[in-house]
Amino acid sequence: MKWTIQQEKLLSKLYPDTKTKKLCKIFDCKAHNIYNKANKMGLRKSNSYLYAEVYTITPNVESQFKKNHTPWNKGKKGLQIGGVETQFKKGSKPHNWKPDGSTRVDKDGFTLIKVNGKYVLYHRYLWIQENGKVPEGYVVAFKDGDKSNITLDNLELITKQENMLRNTVHRLPEEIKEVINLKKTITRITNGKRQNSRP
Repeated sequence: MKWTIQQEKLLSKLYPDTKTKKLCKIFDCKAHNIYNKANKMGLRKSNSYLYAEVYTITPNVESQFKKNHTPWNKGKKGLQIGGVETQFKKGSKPHNWKPDGSTRVDKDGFTLIKVNGKYVLYHRYLWIQENGKVPEGYVVAFKDGDKSNITLDNLELITKQENMLRNTVHRLPEEIKEVINLKKTITRITNGKRQNSRP
């Protein structure tokens, strides 16, 4: 509906205190035309109109449940009223159900395996099966950094601190990575020498 300037002025004057039904007759249009235009113009019903026409509406008490009312389905536990064909049957599984042993890759690139109905980290699960529980403060890491290379030969136990340093190192330039790896090698060798030199 296209509104003229005169119609907009008249709506602005009448809308706050006039019923919508009456406005529909005046402007020869549907209620949604009135509501849409009033909303665009920022028009609102006046408080006097709201208290006189809206807030005085009483609830339909006749349709409410009475005190001590007994529901019609009382004592009919498990009552079936249609829709049986579309209900899940006992023992049925959803379309996306996967059996134990199924795998999937999470958003971080780690492979998960379903064990006893729950998905767990595949590489960690593999390590535990072979070596037992992971000690507190340690994580199972990939030696070559490849999360898809899930073999026992490629897994190792490292501290959470070392794991954090490794993840930080990955973001550094190649030259700095080489220096850090060289330092680790030297530290490992010197620590070995110190242990061997003890009486």
